[in-house]
Amino acid sequence: MKTLLSSSIKFALFSGALASLTPQHVFAQQAEINISIQPLGQALNQLSQQTGTVIIAPSRLVSDKQAVAATGKLTVIEAVDQLLLDSGLIAQEQPSGAIIIKKADLSPTSPNKRAANYQAPMDEIVVTGLKRESSLQDTPVAISVLGGDELKAQGVTDFTDLIDSLSGISINSAFGGPENSFITIRGIGGADDYKPNGNPSVALHVDGIYQTSNAYLSMPLFDLERIEVLKGPQGTLYGRNTTAGTINAITRAPGDTLNGYADIEYGSYDFVSGSAAVGGPVSDNLGVRVAVLMKQGGGFMDGQGAGDFAGFVPEGTEGIIPAVTDPGERDGFGDADLFAFRGTAEYEFDNITSLTLHYFVSQNRGDTRQYDRIAFDDDTSALNAGENDNPYEFYASEYYSHEIDVSGFSGDFSRQLDKDLNLDVLFALQSSDRNVSGNGDGTSFPRYQYNFDDSLNQTSLEIRLSDSTGGEFDWIAGAFFINDSVDFTSNWTSYAVLSQYSSPYNQRRNSVATFGNLDWNVSNDLVLSAGLRYTKDSAKFRGENIDADPWGLSIFEDTFNTDANFSWDRQFDDSNVSGKLVVQYFVNNNFNVFASVSTAYRGGGFDGTSIFSEEETQPFESEEVFAYEAGARYVNDTVNFTLDVFSYDFEELQATARLSNDTNGRTNVGKATVRGAEASLAVTLFEQDSHRVTFNTAGTYLDTEITEFNSNRVNDVISTIGDPLPGSPKWSQTAALNYETSFANNTQLNARINYSYHGEESNRLNAGDGNTTPSYSLLGLRVDVTLNNGLNLYAYGRNITDEVYFLELNSGSRLVGAPATYGGGISYAF
Repeated sequence: MKTLLSSSIKFALFSGALASLTPQHVFAQQAEINISIQPLGQALNQLSQQTGTVIIAPSRLVSDKQAVAATGKLTVIEAVDQLLLDSGLIAQEQPSGAIIIKKADLSPTSPNKRAANYQAPMDEIVVTGLKRESSLQDTPVAISVLGGDELKAQGVTDFTDLIDSLSGISINSAFGGPENSFITIRGIGGADDYKPNGNPSVALHVDGIYQTSNAYLSMPLFDLERIEVLKGPQGTLYGRNTTAGTINAITRAPGDTLNGYADIEYGSYDFVSGSAAVGGPVSDNLGVRVAVLMKQGGGFMDGQGAGDFAGFVPEGTEGIIPAVTDPGERDGFGDADLFAFRGTAEYEFDNITSLTLHYFVSQNRGDTRQYDRIAFDDDTSALNAGENDNPYEFYASEYYSHEIDVSGFSGDFSRQLDKDLNLDVLFALQSSDRNVSGNGDGTSFPRYQYNFDDSLNQTSLEIRLSDSTGGEFDWIAGAFFINDSVDFTSNWTSYAVLSQYSSPYNQRRNSVATFGNLDWNVSNDLVLSAGLRYTKDSAKFRGENIDADPWGLSIFEDTFNTDANFSWDRQFDDSNVSGKLVVQYFVNNNFNVFASVSTAYRGGGFDGTSIFSEEETQPFESEEVFAYEAGARYVNDTVNFTLDVFSYDFEELQATARLSNDTNGRTNVGKATVRGAEASLAVTLFEQDSHRVTFNTAGTYLDTEITEFNSNRVNDVISTIGDPLPGSPKWSQTAALNYETSFANNTQLNARINYSYHGEESNRLNAGDGNTTPSYSLLGLRVDVTLNNGLNLYAYGRNITDEVYFLELNSGSRLVGAPATYGGGISYAF
């Protein structure tokens, strides 16, 4: 059932959130604390149990220290500070409510006096990538973190916006257009299926809830605490479809005190955006947060109508096939029209038991980004309607818009069963309805004009038991279940086939898994970890092929070398065991190294593209990867440095290839390798009085190769073996230079310049020049002025050099990136 929200409801919700942003003073809650003198690690664990607060204390820092007694009516942070007296350690409060213990000499300046965009050292950043809270410095996996302020500054409002914010990440839209896309990480995922029943290589999560389909890539992301990107296979803790990695968006919690913000932004091409949120306690046990987002405008393409194809019909079909219509010219095409709402409630039954609930709904009615074609003189006149060299102008017989509705309900129940035993239960119900149309050739000639209509539903449950108290052994064990269903219909109008035809199908899929991971703290310096996961998958796939032949002229069977009008009923069952071994050594408090070996898999299943032949209905096997990784982490008060090297070997590589009847279909095509390295550096260049200059950069080098390829076309085999994988630029890099200062009246100024480079990459297998996008560089600026009353004024420019770059090339059609855009806004936070 589609979610329908009227404009009046949108306005009421948005206005209500704005109206509720009235600052109030809420006192920090105190509790009766009674902690005696004892080993520091034991005391902190006892305090965590008494107050229900997550306290992260690396054993290497606290194992040889005694705690000072803490008694009386104290806040949690006051109690921690008391326990840490004369220890050489300090407590750092996190926005999530967690407290992390770290060396005092890593914090030369009080956090309260730092500028708003202060870049915390790795050991101050709390992540949940290993399904437990830990400091980024101590996490033995390649992980990138973008905080909420950083995401806002870079304009990230969905998963696809991450592409130019992180190195080693690409996006491919294939034939399905920008509303049917998939992400690659470190070159893995570029051969994915963009249809809704596929198995993506990158696992998307929101608040720990797995999103089963690439259909959720366009889900709006807003009011975020952070986004964590785990790079490389994650088969043990996250399971199927994580051969490239996993992305987890964590939304903001209600908070212990009343807090919120409102933001209004205006930019180029009449782009308007508004967001607001308010959260805080409504009673001693209940906290609530509501957040809304609205986006309108921003379309930078200009439609020229049908051009030379206006009134066209194939020769000999006059009066039978309808002529190509001319919709006229339209400026500013590509406008957004989005509304999203999220409500969160946290209820604490007692100090050791809590329940968090999320409700989310979004409605997207924007224009569908349009392909254009190369200039007429360089193209085939059979498809070109008169294009010039301007990539921001296009020809079309229709200006397509889309309808995308997503809604969901999820929860997280947590209870401390014993002093060293925790229970977490995550559950979710989610649905999506989409209707997307287009012409993948980027022309007004309806050679293959499509309309995709899909409905997705998923139900998931994860139960975890864990002991992460920092003793000799930390462990996590659990079970996972997910059920998802997809109903999909692809409708085609084709002047090449002289017919209208469709492929309605449904897929029902279940996946059940058990998993466990054990960390053995051999000593204060050495940690050994081992994990194992067993998964069982089952999928049923039913549908039919229908050639409607409305004009009595269909050449469907000749075009696709197959019989038309058939049905199918298939089933696929599979199981997998994935594992991981990690060794991590702490050279000292600032420097540690690790190495790992692991396996992961991408589930097998069925082709999600339009089914034109019975061969395309056959299942394909699961794709498997064997991975080696090693990394180093160094942090002090001015420098954060990370280095990762990796090597992956793939078998049963899934991709679209030529089948025996010469149509395209998903199948297992061979083997591939990925070799690479990744490094990041964050450094304080200058800090004196109220001035601070920081610089951070990250880069990824990839060497990917298809080593074995199977196809019914000998030329495809010859031309593909030795090629790089799709979506794997050899080099990619991001960098940012940031200047912060404050004035006498406590007004803060923050100025930032961003740079990103994305190397040349192919969009698909068997890629030629027409399917390889050139490298590009983007430069952006942002300036924020924050007053002491919480008011913030900002201005930005993105792609300020106005570089013309392409997200995809598909022979003569191309999908262009955004030109130079500028904007500004005003926000208020408390």
